[in-house]
Amino acid sequence: MRKLITFDKGIDSRCRDFKVPTVAKVVVGTEVRYCVIGTQYGYIHTTGGDLRTWKSYSGARRAARNYVGL
Repeated sequence: MRKLITFDKGIDSRCRDFKVPTVAKVVVGTEVRYCVIGTQYGYIHTTGGDLRTWKSYSGARRAARNYVGL
């Protein structure tokens, strides 16, 4: 099992290292959030183009399971 990837200072090129959707931890100020990396565009975006985050690991994991690439 892999260790959970943590992004402290924003998203970097590691988000493209994965070939399947994977959950990663993002530190936003003092808050810990979760995102999905390893998608066709690097990570899941919001409609405004920002990084889509979830408050729980399970919510991000569910989104990773349901992700369908183009």
